[in-house]
Amino acid sequence: MNRTCGYSLQREIVEILLDENPEISDTEIQSAGGGIVALVLKVEKPQKMRLYRLAKELKFHSRHSAAQVVAVTMGTPDGPAWEVLPLSYLQSLADEALTLKSQRRLEAALRPSVR
Repeated sequence: MNRTCGYSLQREIVEILLDENPEISDTEIQSAGGGIVALVLKVEKPQKMRLYRLAKELKFHSRHSAAQVVAVTMGTPDGPAWEVLPLSYLQSLADEALTLKSQRRLEAALRPSVR
């Protein structure tokens, strides 16, 4: 089994995505930015997600891909849950999470240790 880093990110043609997933509507895709191609982010293990790698991949796709929209899915007991977001918004969230993580590491390193 391949290492997934807690998620998988793939490009998908919007029409195929809509046909395979009736939970997503064309209106959601269009309001998030539309387009012919969308990214599909499948969150498999949220605790094990590598944020740096995700941010790097999102940045790559924002520069070199036609995708403007990301369909995020996560398994729930009732079946998969979907959320459609603009790529730029998800990229900014990932960048903010990395900044916050870096701040916490710095604060922990600067905190005096109790002995």
